[in-house]
Amino acid sequence: MSVYTRPYHSVDEAACLEVFDSNVPKYFSTEEREEFETFLKLPSCVYLVLEQSGQIVGCGGYCVHQESGQGDLCWGMVRRELHGTGLGKRLLLERLGRIVQDPQVTSIRLDTSQHTCGFFAKFGFVTLAIILNGYGPDLNRYDMRLWLDEAARRRIQNAYQAIQA
Repeated sequence: MSVYTRPYHSVDEAACLEVFDSNVPKYFSTEEREEFETFLKLPSCVYLVLEQSGQIVGCGGYCVHQESGQGDLCWGMVRRELHGTGLGKRLLLERLGRIVQDPQVTSIRLDTSQHTCGFFAKFGFVTLAIILNGYGPDLNRYDMRLWLDEAARRRIQNAYQAIQA
């Protein structure tokens, strides 16, 4: 099955909302849907979709703040029934690989829940703060960061190149 990443277009909105809905209530609260829908109308960052066999199976964004040397990940998700298939890893590496191409970026931030913080920890992200019920009842917010030393940058670049092949 062919899998590739491409830029988000407004015609992808309904499919991205379906991906979001498949992850409610465990990974996103119903209250977050309106915020995500508003974001999709005019994304404030580079936003990508992950396609498999012509279907959107994931989406996620990133931005780089030149002045602070900071990268951010936002609204990353894969259809719930496809968790554990490697698609989330691919989507994450696609975004990280693009961010580390900018030598000014020294760290990457994200916020996620207790259900996915372990996934990001495998890639070197460290939890800086936990806000209980930060996204809603029983959905805690984990603020995480990945510092980009030369070893981390090289590891990401190698993994990114491998998914491009």
